[in-house]
Amino acid sequence: MNEKSRVIRVFLSSTFRDFGEERDLLVKKVFPELRRLCRERQVELVEVDLRWGITAEEAEQGKVLPICLGEIDRARPYFMGFIGDRYGWVPEGSQYPAGIVEREPWLEEHQGGKSVTELEMLHGMLNNPEMAGRAFFYYRDTEYSKAKGGDYAAESPEHAAKLENLKERIRASKFPVEEDYPDPEALAEL
Repeated sequence: MNEKSRVIRVFLSSTFRDFGEERDLLVKKVFPELRRLCRERQVELVEVDLRWGITAEEAEQGKVLPICLGEIDRARPYFMGFIGDRYGWVPEGSQYPAGIVEREPWLEEHQGGKSVTELEMLHGMLNNPEMAGRAFFYYRDTEYSKAKGGDYAAESPEHAAKLENLKERIRASKFPVEEDYPDPEALAEL
């Protein structure tokens, strides 16, 4: 939190198609109560949920990644990552906008091979050990995804393997991880 501004920004990272329920509960139930508690201390809480922050035109222009990484930087040091069974959209190397790799050299090794969600998690915390104590991860029980099917399922065996690798790296990082919460309501309670 910037002492001058007294604003806490929390970046929410997840795939979109399968985390609408959780994000809606956070926005409607959890964050209003947290905002109330913060206001009592003259602090403003802002959740950064990019479901509403990137237009179709910006996506077509290749601005998704720069917007996501910029918002993570603006929210530092607060980050929440949510993982289910989907790995998410993997932009082709050619879909990286001009200049992004020069500004963020760590991206070069990941071009065309990592999902935007994984890149958010790398940028948000895995590449930055100073985030300790301020980055939290929540893994949804795979049974919930299996019961829902469709957009909740892994896109492919390759994507499932990449997601499992990401989860293992997060566990190994020693950042707090809440494993196997059973449903969106349980996450809101956490």
